[in-house]
Amino acid sequence: MKQMQPALLLIGLLLVACSTTPVVVPPSIDRAAQLASRGDHAAAATMYSQLAAANPPPAGIELAFSAVREWLAAQQPDAALAALPALPAPPDAAQALERGLLEIQVQLARSQPAEAWRIAAALPEPKPPLDATRYHTLRQRAALAAGRPADLIKASMALEPTARDDAQRLQLRRALLTQLQQLAARGVKLDPQSVREVPVRGWLDLALVGIAASRSPLTANRETAAWQKRYPGHPGNSIVTTDITTPQATASLNGLSGLPVALLLPLSGRNAAAATQVRDGFQTALAQLPEAQRPALRLYDTAAAGGVAAALANAQNEGAALIVGPLTRDEAIAAVAANARGTPLLLLNNLPAGQQGSAATYQFSLSPEDEARQIARRALSLGEKRAIVLTPVSDWGTRVADAFRAELTAGGGSVLVQASYDPAQSEFTSQITAALRIDESRARHKRVQEITGGKLLFEPRRRADVDFVFAAGQPIAIRQIRPQLRFFYAGDLPTYMTSDGYEPDPGANRDIDGMIFPDMPWLLQDSGAVADTRAVTQPLWGPAGTLPPRLFAFGFDAGQLALALRDPRWQWPLAGVTGRLTPDADRRLRRDLDWAQIHNGKPQALSPTAAR
Repeated sequence: MKQMQPALLLIGLLLVACSTTPVVVPPSIDRAAQLASRGDHAAAATMYSQLAAANPPPAGIELAFSAVREWLAAQQPDAALAALPALPAPPDAAQALERGLLEIQVQLARSQPAEAWRIAAALPEPKPPLDATRYHTLRQRAALAAGRPADLIKASMALEPTARDDAQRLQLRRALLTQLQQLAARGVKLDPQSVREVPVRGWLDLALVGIAASRSPLTANRETAAWQKRYPGHPGNSIVTTDITTPQATASLNGLSGLPVALLLPLSGRNAAAATQVRDGFQTALAQLPEAQRPALRLYDTAAAGGVAAALANAQNEGAALIVGPLTRDEAIAAVAANARGTPLLLLNNLPAGQQGSAATYQFSLSPEDEARQIARRALSLGEKRAIVLTPVSDWGTRVADAFRAELTAGGGSVLVQASYDPAQSEFTSQITAALRIDESRARHKRVQEITGGKLLFEPRRRADVDFVFAAGQPIAIRQIRPQLRFFYAGDLPTYMTSDGYEPDPGANRDIDGMIFPDMPWLLQDSGAVADTRAVTQPLWGPAGTLPPRLFAFGFDAGQLALALRDPRWQWPLAGVTGRLTPDADRRLRRDLDWAQIHNGKPQALSPTAAR
């Protein structure tokens, strides 16, 4: 036993040494590939880099490319960038292409889309089909990331010849349409008129049609038909019906197909004329759908015996899936009180502040308070913070003034003077001169003359601390206020009004030149989907040359909302003819309006926050 001790000791020492000293495995391509297959991409990348350093070109460059790919797989793009090999001069064409393609991938992974596109734009197109597919795919990714819609379309179109079959081509086109709409959602402008190539322009136009259809499916058929007429041979024609028209029509009917919609309006009595316009607009909206897809519509007169409560009960007993209306504020309050069953309601007026219905009660109105708030927000966005406010002596005027003041002060502005005028009067000199401090200027002049004892040349001056004027009221009053503001040296001040002060009649608006106001697209847009809807429906609301009624547009949007509110997948805002509609936290439909300024009696479009 004693003779074996040295041998046992030696074995023991070897075992200890093996347990504490790592075994160094020399780098090899097979070993790197094994590490990559096990998901240890960083270790594989390190080994490929070691092999690249130990091997001269061209083998060393190929090994460096492998290292870059593994660093990308390990989600370490900065290490991948550092591993990109320098190429000899002149470089091998295939390796130059591969390096460029890898560099695009690296910059995309590093969230550097502009640099990725710069590289992609400079890289020549390869001829081998497999390389071309990868090349155009990466150009597509770079253009999408960099927000370049025209280049995205060109890259996608270049991929079509490499598609295996028609199914794959359709898949490419659907993906392109989705990507263009994603760019629009990111705020990238899709401008068909900015490009000359008809196929590219057609794709940009189709993306806009698709976006509009998702916001207003009632006009989807008309808009897509117009697009098909503009681009009869365009490849997008293969997906118009399957990806735009049919999905939007189907989505809009979710929850309503085969179920009646009740429309509660005062169809008799003193509000019958207004109710009739709303009814006609509502029915016209639903008529935009194919007859087989329209929900059943039933009308109930809230001015008949029993009033709102009876009309509501009848609608519920007859199985209404949604109740739209009533129209007046008092009726809306009564409807909420009578709706013990909790049937979904779309009220066509606003409830008093602080009052809400059930979780399925929505409120939609042409609220002047909303316009006042939007005026305050616009003024603040243009740096106009100090206001003079002129509103009529009425509950309407008080509500508008209060809404404006609350919004302006919440944004850091202030109301210097809030004056009320009697709309029955023909002039408002006292209110305007007091607000502008013209009387104070005259009083100072009189005191100076008394002190000096002589006559002085004098021109009154208005106060200098005001940024803008907000004047709310009906057309007759506004046509009096604007000239008097000019007469009393305030014609240079930006002057806003609510849409109530505007009549779509150039002869009636010359006295209000320069006035700025928000209003519904129905009255301001001369082209596009809203103008098309107005033209198509015109025979239903009046003879040619008559003014398009606001309440018809209000009813039309109520019809659109009746579909949208029953679809949980609806994409807000709804592109309505009365504005872009979005429910707020209290389920009031907020209307974002268009902007205009009167020039020579006609409204000229303004951008939402552009300076005058």
